[in-house]
Amino acid sequence: MPARQRRIRGSRDAEAARAAILDAAIAEFTAKGLAGARMEAIAQAAGVAKGLAFHHFGSKDGLWAAALAEIYRRLRVGQDEAALDALGPVEGMRRLVTDTFRLFRDHPEIVALMNEENLHRGRHLRAAPEVRALYNPLFGAMERLLAEGRRQGVFRAEAEVTLLYVALSGLGYFYCANRWTLSAAFAGDLFRPERIADYERLISEMVVAHLCADVRRQEM
Repeated sequence: MPARQRRIRGSRDAEAARAAILDAAIAEFTAKGLAGARMEAIAQAAGVAKGLAFHHFGSKDGLWAAALAEIYRRLRVGQDEAALDALGPVEGMRRLVTDTFRLFRDHPEIVALMNEENLHRGRHLRAAPEVRALYNPLFGAMERLLAEGRRQGVFRAEAEVTLLYVALSGLGYFYCANRWTLSAAFAGDLFRPERIADYERLISEMVVAHLCADVRRQEM
């Protein structure tokens, strides 16, 4: 019996077992997708009996939904609302764009599982209502940045927060989800640090320019 399995069972630490299963599942789903992943492989990697995985998550689909919720939690952990508030409207928005891009870049499992769930038209994610609640604090921080930017006269009168977040996160997600094909087809090596740094500057300036567009036109 693996040492990890003995430890988890001996300590009766259900939370530790659940976390180990979830980590193993994310790795297996990232490598093989939902269809290709096997509960036996996940249980073995977690150091637990397969029955324990079913006990905690019910089914492979249930484990997949939990894995999706976990990757969104990981994404949100890297978006610090207090830091955004402290930076003010323009720098706060720049920071949100670059932080979100870096999270996609540093956590390929997030991109892989999002890609897979889109093939299923978001069916499993709709069964994880806690994901929507994760975004309430971030959208609140974005609303505050936009309001302060309008008060200072640097941001346009209107900007819809949800669509703005879809746009700025999409700029980071697309680069990371398609970096292999873009690099091979025409863009060269998108993995080079200087290319990544250039892209961070580009997308942060794109978002800020959009938010400042009406103000700049009025000043001309």
